[in-house]
Amino acid sequence: MKFDLFIQSIDMGHCPDQIQRQALFDLVLFLIVSDGVISEHETDFMQNWLDSIEWSADVCKEEYYTSTLLKCYAAIKTHTVSDFLLHRAKLLVDFHMKQQAMTLVRSVAIADGELDEAEQQVINLLSDVLED
Repeated sequence: MKFDLFIQSIDMGHCPDQIQRQALFDLVLFLIVSDGVISEHETDFMQNWLDSIEWSADVCKEEYYTSTLLKCYAAIKTHTVSDFLLHRAKLLVDFHMKQQAMTLVRSVAIADGELDEAEQQVINLLSDVLED
């Protein structure tokens, strides 16, 4: 699986680390969107995080943020949440990135002081995939 991802990355001209950064960002942003309420604090957190990470994608960070946000909403609306999450989770091939993903989604889920049922479902799904 890691080799296939590596080959795909070479073919597409993307760095595997960049792919993992984007997947990690996607998962955390989805968790924020999943409860139906995006606070200013959550938006600021995500924007600051995106501003602080190394970026080598073809699309600029702002466009990526907006595009991913729309994909998150689309996954919820079309009931393809599992597909969305599983696809991104499988892009996390490094053990450290898997751990970081779980730490971040758990931290973000309780940041507002309330763990929504939708957030818990996301955490459970990711835990099954990333912590096996």
